[in-house]
Order: sequence, then C-alpha cells, then structure tokens
Amino acid sequence: MPPMFDEPRRLHPAAILINLGRYFKQMIGAVAFPLIAMLATGRNSKKETMALMVGIVGGILSALALIGPVLAYFTTTFSIHENALVISSGLIWRKRRTIPLARIQNVNIERTIWHRLLGAAAVKVETAAGGGVEGELAALSMVDANALQSALLHHADSEPVEQPKQPEALFALTPKQVFLAGALGNRLMYIIAGILGVFQIDNISEVSFRPLVRSLNSMSPVVGAMVATAAFFGLVLVGWLVSIVMSATRFYGFRIERHERGLLLTHGLLTQFKSIVPLGRVQVVRIVQPIFFRLFDYCEVYADTAGSFDSKDVASANKVCPILEVDRTQEIGRLLLPNFDLDSLHWRQVSRKAIRRHAIRSFLIWAIFLVPVGVIWFKWQALWVLIPLAILCWISGILYFRYVAYGTNENLLASRQGILRKQIVVMPFDRIQHYTINASYFQRLAGLSTVTVVSAAAGGHPVSIADVDIEAAHELRRKLSESIREHRGNRTGGL
Repeated sequence: MPPMFDEPRRLHPAAILINLGRYFKQMIGAVAFPLIAMLATGRNSKKETMALMVGIVGGILSALALIGPVLAYFTTTFSIHENALVISSGLIWRKRRTIPLARIQNVNIERTIWHRLLGAAAVKVETAAGGGVEGELAALSMVDANALQSALLHHADSEPVEQPKQPEALFALTPKQVFLAGALGNRLMYIIAGILGVFQIDNISEVSFRPLVRSLNSMSPVVGAMVATAAFFGLVLVGWLVSIVMSATRFYGFRIERHERGLLLTHGLLTQFKSIVPLGRVQVVRIVQPIFFRLFDYCEVYADTAGSFDSKDVASANKVCPILEVDRTQEIGRLLLPNFDLDSLHWRQVSRKAIRRHAIRSFLIWAIFLVPVGVIWFKWQALWVLIPLAILCWISGILYFRYVAYGTNENLLASRQGILRKQIVVMPFDRIQHYTINASYFQRLAGLSTVTVVSAAAGGHPVSIADVDIEAAHELRRKLSESIREHRGNRTGGL
C-alpha cells in the first residue's frame, strides 16, 4: 500500500547532501574563474594574497553552508490537503506554497547520480504557467516519489492511490541510434567558443596564443596551411567526440511508453529523467532536420505544450525524440496529435517576390558588414567582392523560396522553412489562440505580408508564414476563422 500524504511529511535525509551539493556548485562557479584568472596572470604577492583570502572566505562559507541544508530539511514539509499540494518551508521567513491539483500539468521524477547513490529522487511539479518548475522536492524515497507522482496526476486527496499499471512500450532508441544522434549533432562551436574564452585571459594569450601565431608566420605558406587545416579538423574531431558523449549521457536508454496521463519519456545515464508529455496539452509538434540529419534522412521531434515538461531543453524546446527516421515521423506525430497527418497537407509556396526581397535584404546586410572592413584592408578594390556577393544572395533567395511554404488540411495548419536547418511546425486548428497579419515597410512596397499564428504554449513556436501575397494572406485569414469556428466545440487541448 503506497504511503498517504494527508499529513505533512519531511523530505528524505538525502536532501541535506543534495542541497549542500547545489550550494557548493553555485559557490565554485562564482569563485572559480576569478581564482583561475588571478593565478594564470603570473606570480604576484598581492594576487596570491588575494587568492588566499578568497580561499579562506570560501572555506568559512563552506563550513557555514551545512547549516542551510540541515535547517531546510527540518523545516520543509509537504502534504496533499484540500485538493492541493502544499509545500511549507523556512524558519524565520515561513513560506507556504499551494498548488491546486486541478492546475498541475506534469510531475517529473529526476534522479542524478547522487540521488541514485543515496536511494532517492527529486520530484518537480509544473503547471500551465510555463515559467518552469512551480514546486520542487529535492529528495524523496523512490516509493514516496512514485506514489506522490501517481497521487498528483490522479488528483487524489486522502484516498488510497492504486499502483500505476505497467507502461506500454511504444518506441525506444538503440545504443547505435543514440551514438548517431551525437555524431550528427557536432558541438564544434562549443569547443571554439571555449578556446576563445580561454584566450581572453591575458597570461594564457601571451604565453600560448602569440607564440603560436609567430610559429605559423615562420612557416612556409604550404606548411602553415597544412597545420591550420589539421588544427581545424582536430577541433571538428574533438567537437564530434564531445557531442557523442553528451548524447550518450543524456539519451542513454531512451524510450517512450504509454502512460495514463500521456507519454512517459525515460532516459539518462548519469542523471535519469522521467518526464510525462501531457497529450491534452500538446499545442505544436515540430519536425526539425539539421543539415547532417538531412543527409542521412533523420530528424528530431519536439512538442510545445501549455506548460513546459522538460526544463533541461533550451528555450522551452521540449524534445520528444532526439533522433528518428523520417519515414517514422507519422508514427510519432500521431502519438502526440490524433489528427497528425503530414501526407494529407495541401502545401502552397509563398510569393515569388520573396526571392527578390530576401536577396536584397541579405545583400544589404552583408555589404554593410563587409565593405567597410574590405576598404580598410584592401582599399577600393574590395568593392569587386560585391559582384559575387550579389550572385550568392540571389541564389540564397531562390533556395529560401524553394523551402518556405505553408500547408493546411481539415484539422491542421503547418509551416515549412529553413535552408540548412529545415523545420516543419504543425498546429491543430483547435489549439489556435490568436493570429496576426503584419507587414514591414519593404513588404508593403512589394505587396507582401507575414501571417503569425500563436498557440497556448508559453514560449512555444508559432506558425510563422513570411512573404505571403496580401490576397493569399486574407484568404488564409478566412480559412483560419472558418476552421476555428468548426473546431470550437471539439477542443481536445489548449487552455
């Protein structure tokens, strides 16, 4: 019989160590860079004294740090009272947070490697506010965590909660696919940004970077080019390996299972994540194909919900599947939206005037950036670069026009865009909250406009259709109005 939560209960004792670890992580992040910078700029008595003082203060703060987690453990309680989750905390400043069960969108169980070693789990409660986690319990026993998740998701109060049924397996990634997801998502830019950040430290730049530049200048052009090329491919290799490791630790054991509340996503090697996608709150489904994924006919699938269910992903980008064969998109899409059907969408391209507008805009942006630099270094001869630049911008405009389109069927509205990173955004008509038609000054001159359709997903991705003819935009507006009226009495999601 699972435990009851009608009386206030304390957290698992592991919460003391978990909160202490968070405190140390924040403190190290605050003082590590200044200490490294001071030590890297050379030996100096004043700097060494300053570093010693910082170390002493850090040691004192470390000794005092234990007080906070201990007090938090003894003063934090939680219970389910009057159809609401109540979390009380604080000794001097007492705080009582009440989350009505009817407003809870998701309850996630997260287990870092420290939770697993201590036999505990963190419980995070989210509502439709979409601002992140509204209630967090740092550590509960696994029995309490599973029972509390079940009780909150079933809107239970003081009645016993039945053990949830065994989830139905729907989809799983093999280790090979997890490896491939990392291999196709090279983190080269992370490596380059880290190296550039290190070189911002004066002493390291003086000791390493400038001698390296002098060494390259002393080489013959051929040898220098070979060394630079080898260094670039070395960075690519390092970024590739980092990407694989990040993917393996993040998505190891990834699987999708049917849950009474929606879809249960389970993954993680060091930190284990269990997130539930509340199907009734799915507003938008996105199919994303980065350049390397497209080469091998793979894609990523995201879902924007009314209330984020995975705060670890960037910009409320809730990743449902990190890698998927393109021909299985329909299968996963139907799990998220019952009426999901890409094959039945009637696609229309935007106005051909978009080629000219996109080419002129790109040309002006690049010209403003390149011409002053070119004139400074190469005098007025640099203006010859404007000819190939204009050709490239026109080709870019053609490619832009080729990939930008929008589609509709009886139940869905979709947009498609992207040259290197292709993205399809799919939104059911019964999730639409509002839509706007706007036009910039240059769009008005060309008789174009942009249609933006927004759902209830906080921070989510709208369906944005740029460079549509004014007549086509108003036709689409009428289509949206009629479809929203048709689906008004049959809303299966949203707020």
